[in-house]
Amino acid sequence: MSRKAFHLKVLLACVALPAQALAQGGSALRIPSISVSGDVGYFTYKSKLASSNDTGINYTYGFQIFGGNDKTIGAAMRSTLLNATFALNDNKISEKTQTFIFNYRLGYVYAGAAFGTTQIAFTEKGTEAMDCYGNTIGGNVGGILPFGRGNSVQLDITGLKPMNVKDTQQRNVALGLKLDADMMLSFALTRRAVDLVLGFKYSQQSATVDSSGGVEKLTIPKVGLRIGANL
Repeated sequence: MSRKAFHLKVLLACVALPAQALAQGGSALRIPSISVSGDVGYFTYKSKLASSNDTGINYTYGFQIFGGNDKTIGAAMRSTLLNATFALNDNKISEKTQTFIFNYRLGYVYAGAAFGTTQIAFTEKGTEAMDCYGNTIGGNVGGILPFGRGNSVQLDITGLKPMNVKDTQQRNVALGLKLDADMMLSFALTRRAVDLVLGFKYSQQSATVDSSGGVEKLTIPKVGLRIGANL
């Protein structure tokens, strides 16, 4: 078999297998009317601001509501808490974010608007160097592909631009566009209510104080639970 024919066969299989699973009735989208979720992740933080790398624990929690015909209109809240202490130079960074998302789902894909708040504090060698906060606005896109019975794979991308960023001590600070990309596998632990979620998140954002700093990058493998109900 030629390489071109092999690639064509693989492509056709990728298209045919999800369709076959749907035809068998085993891969309908599992979308509850309301759900709450929480996860814990082990992050690797590459920071230009702190001039170092660090690892630690990241926490995220939130809820989601779906309504309308076939549950196509969604609203969600996500909160994230992260604290990093860089052992190499004793610098510290803490981040708190809260994001609200409103989106519309069409089949397996969705898109919408996002807004919220952000706060970043940076301590350099024991001295506070940044403590800034601001509002955020942006968008959210993604897709959900079901497989098996109640399981799914999801890609979710959110971009948020900080607005009206201020520092508590009026230092010259700047925050750039924050990009979050989540890849998640969810497995139905019960027939209707509980899912196990395994995921991997990549996040990046530029942060500077007095022109010092650069792009902050995070990679986070994570595990969590989602509990849903149909109203």
